[in-house]
Parts: sequence; C-alpha cells; structure tokens
Amino acid sequence: MNYQITPLSSLSNVLIIAWVAITGICYYALVAMDLKVVTSEFGVVENILYTEHGFIENLQVILLILACTGFIYTIRNSEQYSRDIAQFLALLMIAFIVRELGIDAISDTKLILFEGDGRLLYAVPLTGLMLKALLNYKFYLKHLNVFLGTRSFQYLGLAAIFYGVISRIFEKNYMQIANQGFWEESTEIAACLLLFAIGCRTIGPDLKNIRAEIDG
Repeated sequence: MNYQITPLSSLSNVLIIAWVAITGICYYALVAMDLKVVTSEFGVVENILYTEHGFIENLQVILLILACTGFIYTIRNSEQYSRDIAQFLALLMIAFIVRELGIDAISDTKLILFEGDGRLLYAVPLTGLMLKALLNYKFYLKHLNVFLGTRSFQYLGLAAIFYGVISRIFEKNYMQIANQGFWEESTEIAACLLLFAIGCRTIGPDLKNIRAEIDG
C-alpha cells in the first residue's frame, strides 16, 4: 500500500521557521548570556527572559493582539455563523491577553474555562456565543467536516494542543528538565504564532470558502 505525504503549505513552513528562530535565539540568550534571575509572583526563581511579564510573554501578548485585530476585522465582513465564529475567536484572544497580562480581577467569581484576572471582560459574551452555538449544534455537527477541512480550524486545533496540553506538561512539572519555564513559554509562542496566522491570514478566506461550500 502506497502512502502519500501531503507537503506542508508555505504558511506552515513560515510558522515553523519563525518558531524555531524565536526559540533558538531565546535559548541561546538564556544559556550564553548572563541574564538576570528574578523571583516570580508565584515564588519561583526564573530567568528574566521567560518569567511573568518577561520578553517571551510580552511577545505572546503582541501576537495575540495582532490576532485579535484580525478577527475583529473579519467580523466586519461576515454574517450569521461566520460572524459568530469571528466574534468568539476575537473574545478568546481577549481572554488570553487578559490572562497573560494579569489584569487585576474585576470579580472574585471563578469560571471553569478561564480562571484568572479580569474574566468578566470576556466571560459573559463568550458564554453567550457558546450557548448560541450549542442551540445550533445540529448545524455545526452536520458541517463539521467542512470546518475541519480548513487551515484555520486545523491550526486552531494545534494551538489548543500547544496551549492546553504540551505547555501544561512543563507547567505542572510532569517532565523534569532544565528551564521548564522556558519550554512552557516556547510552546505557548507556537500557539500564539498559529493564532496570529489564523487571525491575520487564513480566517477570512476560510470562512468565505466554508460559506460557499455550505450554501452551494
């Protein structure tokens, strides 16, 4: 039986090169330069490169802001379920930005999906959009293969794995390696690069193609 390997797209190659370059340069700085060591707000001794509000985390915030801007722009040119998806992703970026920046809590209420500071900025509208999607679940299940066939949703799935699984392996110390905080932030950079690509490059065309295929 012959198997065909589908080559990576040029965008995927650019994202891989960008992540390798960022990780490589930062790792070189980490091991070769005498960078300051600080104690984080959680009492952990970390290098200033990857500590809370350090260089790598600030880079993540920049990528998330750009992604959010792209999703907001897409909202203006979308309608119905395409608009809901773009709104959801824009609010999700706000949730990640609030988490990374550690904005002071507006309320002590804790939510399952997004515990952290400033959650009321995004929790209510995000919950509303999720409820709307659940009420229309038959539509999304029927056309699930159409959504998953696009780069935007494939990248979104990869970003979820990087953010929700791989980075947690380092955060929770499931792997005992040197500079675990660095590798946690590195995997989050990979997720942010994917989200940036979705928001600024693929989401608009993909939503148009999805709509054309479903309506056609």
